[in-house]
Amino acid sequence: MKKIFFLLAAFLFAIPSFAQDTMQLVYFSDGAPFSWEENGKMNGILVDIIEEAIHARMGIIVSHKGYPWTRAQMMVQKGKADAFVTVPTSERQAYTKVNSEPVVQVTFTLFTQKDGPKTEALKKVKKIDELKGFTIGHYLGSGWAEQKLNGMKVEWTSNVFQTLKKLAAGRVDVFVDTSQGVLFNIKKFGFQDQIIEIPNVVDSAPFHLCVRKNSSFVIILSQFDEIIKEMRKDGTLEEIYNRYK
Repeated sequence: MKKIFFLLAAFLFAIPSFAQDTMQLVYFSDGAPFSWEENGKMNGILVDIIEEAIHARMGIIVSHKGYPWTRAQMMVQKGKADAFVTVPTSERQAYTKVNSEPVVQVTFTLFTQKDGPKTEALKKVKKIDELKGFTIGHYLGSGWAEQKLNGMKVEWTSNVFQTLKKLAAGRVDVFVDTSQGVLFNIKKFGFQDQIIEIPNVVDSAPFHLCVRKNSSFVIILSQFDEIIKEMRKDGTLEEIYNRYK
C-alpha cells in the first residue's frame, strides 16, 4: 500500500504545475486584425482567443508581446518565448509542436491599385502560380509568402503599411494576403480610395498554436484543442472574430 502511495505521489509531482508560471506568447506586432501593438499593449483576434482559452479557461498566466514577425519567430526558436499562433509551415514545425484544432481559418485574396493598369489581368487570376509575371508586394517574415511566392518577383517591405503604400503608389502590381487582415489595414491606414480587393480566393490556411518543443507548456496542447472546440460550439470564437470586422 505504501509503495502505491509513493508511486502516486511521485507521479503527481512529476506533472508540471503552471499556477505560478507565465506562458510567453509572441506575435507579429503589425499584423492587424490578428495581432498588433498599440500604446504598449497587444491587441487582436489571436490575442483575445489565447487570453480566453489559456488564461480564462485553463487558468494559466499568459504574457502577450509583439515584435517584427521574423524576430518573434526567432525568439521561440531560440528558447526566449514559448509559442506563437500562425500557419504551421514545415520550417516552424521543426522546432514547435502544433495543436490540432484551427484557431482561425484565413482566406487569401488579391489587392491592387484602384483603376490600376493590371486590374483586369488580375481579375482572371485564380491560382497563386498565375501571379508569375506580376510584381508582388509583401512583408518580411511571412512564412506563407516565402513558401508560396518562391521564384516570383516580390518586392519585400518591413511591414504591412509599407506594402500598402507601395501598392497605392503603383510601385507593385498586387498584394496577396489574408482578406481579413488586408481589409482591416486598408481601413486603418486610409487606403480605401486607392486600393481595391479582387475577391478571388487563391488560397486558404488555418492558424494553429505552435509551442516550442522543449517548452514546459507543450503539455497543454490536447487540453487547448478541447477548449477551442468548446469556444467554437458556444459561439465565443465567432464573437471574437466579429469584434474586428
